[in-house]
Amino acid sequence: MSSTRPRRGTLGLRGRVVVSFSVGAGFISLIIAISVFTLSRSYMLNQRERSAERQASTHAAFVRNSLSAPDASAGRLLATLETPVDTFLLMYWNQEWFSSEPNVGPTDLPAGLYAQTSTTKTESPLTVHTSFHGQPYLAIAIPLDDKGATLYELAPLLELQATLRVLRIVLGVCAAAAALGGAGLGLWASRRVLTPLHQLGETSARIAGGDLDSRLPPTGDRELITIVDSFNSMVDSLQQRIERERRFFGDVSHELRTPLTTLIASVGVLVRHSFDLPDRSQRALSLITAELDHLRRLLDDLLALARIEAGLHQDPLEQLSLEELLTNTIESLRHPAELLEVEADSVVSGRKKALERAFLNLIANADRHGDGLTKVTLTSDVSSRTAVIFVDDSGPGVSEEDRTRIFERFATGHTSRKTVSGTGTGLGLALVTETVAAHGGGVTCTTSPFGGARFVVTLPAIDEPRADSRPGSEP
Repeated sequence: MSSTRPRRGTLGLRGRVVVSFSVGAGFISLIIAISVFTLSRSYMLNQRERSAERQASTHAAFVRNSLSAPDASAGRLLATLETPVDTFLLMYWNQEWFSSEPNVGPTDLPAGLYAQTSTTKTESPLTVHTSFHGQPYLAIAIPLDDKGATLYELAPLLELQATLRVLRIVLGVCAAAAALGGAGLGLWASRRVLTPLHQLGETSARIAGGDLDSRLPPTGDRELITIVDSFNSMVDSLQQRIERERRFFGDVSHELRTPLTTLIASVGVLVRHSFDLPDRSQRALSLITAELDHLRRLLDDLLALARIEAGLHQDPLEQLSLEELLTNTIESLRHPAELLEVEADSVVSGRKKALERAFLNLIANADRHGDGLTKVTLTSDVSSRTAVIFVDDSGPGVSEEDRTRIFERFATGHTSRKTVSGTGTGLGLALVTETVAAHGGGVTCTTSPFGGARFVVTLPAIDEPRADSRPGSEP
């Protein structure tokens, strides 16, 4: 069964939850930070303007009162005023300009500020943002009389700008911290949310692997209790149905064995006296004998599959040398021992009769459908501690579209695969697959370098492989 694989670069559910929380928290904190900074900047700037205007108004009142004296000097008056650091005063009086600092003159005022104050008739201050020597300042103009006399005060905004800079950094750090906090909260929430899904996935995987006793643990969550109970009930029903089918399968196979044994014995009696029968009856008896042999092999395969699926094994696990196992198997089929090439022997933990039957089926498949066995190669993959067995024939091979189907039950070979002796049961390769899978391995079909089919069996090794004294080339 094919499964949909996630595309490379795509986030999983946990990643999407974490990113969503992080982006959401970052966006909200950014909006809050911008709003706070905007309101704070507006408020502090307004307060600074009001403070500078009050200070300038105080200076203007003092200057206005001092200039009313007969011996008042505008230049000396500006010099005696105490102003904050980096604050400068300019005054236009009696058609002359006076300054509190020699390097500050009317050209440092914003363009048009003098013209604007000379035409106004009110004593309210006029405030303009300007730049003085590359630094931000407030230029405040206050009329002193109705003849054009005006006091100008340049108040610095350096401290306010520094405060706003610190505030901007703090708000940025807070926004970043909020985004990280959102990511952490998303990670925590995703773990809480995905824990039931992980339990469901792990339990489903164990059930798919044959552990039908696996169940989801009980939960007190009202949102999940229905799902847990429904899943466990479904698995209970599935297990009961599978067990019923296994029992039925095994019972039918066992019940068929007795009449089949009787038939085989009866036909055997007829075969011993077949020379007394006419030719036509002898041909019919030969057909019956072949079909009974086919039925016997089919029944044996069915019983073997039933035992494997039910987990009923008559022989215990033992440590087996694959070289010895394959040698005995090949000799039992009367093939020459030279067909076995051992590059590296491996010891596996398995059931001897089951593995012998699996390799017998593979070799018989090569004899029946692949013009005979060509070669059996035993090697190993040291990195994965895996024994690898190649079974090659020189027949027509197996087409790519049939290389998976031939391992299904009752799937006979493609028409291009020649049948030498009788018809197969369609269970041989299925039995090989189930047996190898029960031993923790796998079997695949590919193209043989000899032109036919190659069946590749992998089994987990339990010790370091022993290199053969006559290593061969890699198949």
